[in-house]
Amino acid sequence: MKKIFLFLFICTTALNYGQSNQVLDFKAGYAPETIYNQNTSNSSDYEIAYSGSEKFLEVLKENGTENPTKIKNTFNVETVSKTGKTGKDGNFPITIEYLKSYDANGKTIIPSGTLLYGKSSLTTMPKMDSIVAKGMEENLKNTIFQMVQSTFSQLLLPQKKLKIGESFSQDNPLVIPIAGISFEMVITTTYTLKSMDSKNAFFDIVQTYTMKMSDNRFETSGTGKGKGNLVYDIPNHFMVENNLDMEFSLGLKHTDFSMQLKSKSDFKQICKISKNKKGVRFISYAFCFIVKTKNYLE
Repeated sequence: MKKIFLFLFICTTALNYGQSNQVLDFKAGYAPETIYNQNTSNSSDYEIAYSGSEKFLEVLKENGTENPTKIKNTFNVETVSKTGKTGKDGNFPITIEYLKSYDANGKTIIPSGTLLYGKSSLTTMPKMDSIVAKGMEENLKNTIFQMVQSTFSQLLLPQKKLKIGESFSQDNPLVIPIAGISFEMVITTTYTLKSMDSKNAFFDIVQTYTMKMSDNRFETSGTGKGKGNLVYDIPNHFMVENNLDMEFSLGLKHTDFSMQLKSKSDFKQICKISKNKKGVRFISYAFCFIVKTKNYLE
């Protein structure tokens, strides 16, 4: 009995030692000759409450502004990103195509077939250089282009070697325009590695929102938090699942009026990764053509 107990104790100790010393080589990014099918959904609820002088409240009423004003935004986006072969400069081409993009009412946000072209590498996020969308106004094209590029710049995460229980943090700016005023905040996101296996690494996410600026014309305040989880595909070095619940509040006070904004958002993103086999298919077709030609000549 003692021998069995000793054996189990040694095995358990060795197992715990091995798990505690697992090291994740975290370096999220795109890879050459790969296809990424992504589905993104976001649901946000906003409530804006106004207070102030009778004159101010009367103007709101005349303009048809409800107090409080409640807004619900929902969107779903499906895209496919395809990367090509790596060039001599270490970069590879990337194409992003919007397959579906619609709001809660089924209205199209970004037309299907919209294409963005750019370049990426194993150590950098994509840098887009052009957008193609038939019949789309130039202003909307520029807005989409800037939005995508801005998103990639914020997705660049540091390369880290992490053990289970270790964390790293990153700061990203957030600008919220309301009534002609730009509220600037900083989002601090902390990623903590909770567990991992041969395929995936699992992170907990915690966010804090901090007010960065204050307009001298107004008294401003702002705070917020977020919580979620992330799944990192180890062989493909890519984030394949991202869930995040966020909430924040903003306050603005002037001599004649004040405004309070509250927001709650639910963000979900899933990605399926496969290899771009166009090159393989081309080689296969070429090989078949050569064989058939050879047989014909014989």
